[in-house]
Amino acid sequence: MDKRIFLLGVTMLGIGGLSWYYLNSTMPMSTPDMTADETSAFNEAQAVNTGLSNISQMVAGLGFFIALISVGLRRRNKGGVGKPVTQKPAEI
Repeated sequence: MDKRIFLLGVTMLGIGGLSWYYLNSTMPMSTPDMTADETSAFNEAQAVNTGLSNISQMVAGLGFFIALISVGLRRRNKGGVGKPVTQKPAEI
């Protein structure tokens, strides 16, 4: 497991989850007797909030997959295939 990639995935998961929670808790609300200008501003604010919420969900999902993939990663030997084998000389 590569710890740097795992940490990146967990960080992305946390940031995406926290921003999604914040955006859902600050969703714009409509009020009765809104004028046409207020209604269009409300619809625009709601569309922006929904778009940002979708982006934060994608960041959280990518972070989850990066963390999941990093668990399967192994560090490879840089020197060669495996341990060097030393053979004893044959005795006659």
